[in-house]
Amino acid sequence: MATVSRRAYDFKSARERVMQLKVMYIAAKRCNDDLTCWALVAQIDELEQEITEAHKGTNGRMTVGKDGHPVIHLGNIITPIVPQWVSGDKGEVYA
Repeated sequence: MATVSRRAYDFKSARERVMQLKVMYIAAKRCNDDLTCWALVAQIDELEQEITEAHKGTNGRMTVGKDGHPVIHLGNIITPIVPQWVSGDKGEVYA
């Protein structure tokens, strides 16, 4: 995965890594190594998705948290708080 930090997203190194993975995929395809091809395609897809997400942000930057990982915007999440009412009789025994 390409480096995502607080600075601007490094598109050049991400695209270079995609090209390297594509060359590795072609070599694995020639050797009929299906497992390696599957893993390389997954990495290529992940990097290309990350690049498109970086393009969506303001000035080509992704929103990142304090730890440097990208923030995933899920929209409004509503979590209802339902109180548990205390019943009058708790089953206490008086002696």
